[in-house]
Amino acid sequence: MTLAPDSRNAKKRVPLYEEVAERLRQKIYDYALPPGEWIDEPALAEELGISRTPLRESLKLLAAEGLVQLDAGRGSRVTRLTLEDLNQLFPVMAMLEGRCAHDAVKRIDAAGVQRLEELHAAMEAAATAGDLAEYYRNNYLIHETVQQYAGNPWLIRVTHDLHRILKMHRGRQLLTPGRMAQS
Repeated sequence: MTLAPDSRNAKKRVPLYEEVAERLRQKIYDYALPPGEWIDEPALAEELGISRTPLRESLKLLAAEGLVQLDAGRGSRVTRLTLEDLNQLFPVMAMLEGRCAHDAVKRIDAAGVQRLEELHAAMEAAATAGDLAEYYRNNYLIHETVQQYAGNPWLIRVTHDLHRILKMHRGRQLLTPGRMAQS
């Protein structure tokens, strides 16, 4: 007897434009597509081995996230955050993360506290070793864990959206001598 596959366990296929958007996010975060740079759509489509249609769909998605700016008739470019943008964004992010922490404290259990302590220790070890990638990974996991314990999907969504924008700058910020240890 053959059983039909359980559709709840079947891996959901991700649309091509979403896969492309994730690859472009990484290029933006890694500065392979630097802030302010115009995106050469034909060259990028060729590099990725796709047509321009899924590329354009992914650029629309990234524009909605604030990572790319679309300019009708000219194309798209990677968003450049100004000092003024950062001075406006960081207090908003701090307010949202503070609310996440406030809500998480009410809901977190002993296992959650232990998880945060382990992540914090790993983050400190990475800072001591000067391992920026590992530091940032653990820092992200700490914030994500607090957000999950906050239990507010709207707060998580808004915080996540702002995190995507600020991620363009945060990696560079931690390259400033002494900044990782201070953080």
